[in-house]
Amino acid sequence: MAEPDFEAQLTRLFAEPPSFPDAALFNAEVAAKLDRGWAMRRLFIGGAGTVAGLFGAFQILSSRFADEIAQLSRNGGHNLEAEYSAGVAKINAVLTTPASAEAVWLAAALAVVALAFAVTRIVEEL
Repeated sequence: MAEPDFEAQLTRLFAEPPSFPDAALFNAEVAAKLDRGWAMRRLFIGGAGTVAGLFGAFQILSSRFADEIAQLSRNGGHNLEAEYSAGVAKINAVLTTPASAEAVWLAAALAVVALAFAVTRIVEEL
């Protein structure tokens, strides 16, 4: 049976990894790869968020104007000036409703929040 001191010394020797001469270079290369990975993730997440936001805005706007466009196309297109002025009036009516104003304020608030997140990220990296 081995002595407890020898076993403790042997455990300590094998618990510490050996030091290689290029350990600092290896550490710098791994850190650079990790930083590059984080940059790519941030770009991908930002791009995906932008695409999703544009898709959501398009869906909201298309659902909002779908009835007006369908009604204009049902009229047949005989009198284009009358249809155009009626369409402009309907779009103006839709844009001036309280729900549209709330959507504009919500978009503005979300833009301010996104700007605040961007500023905090820039401050953290400096």
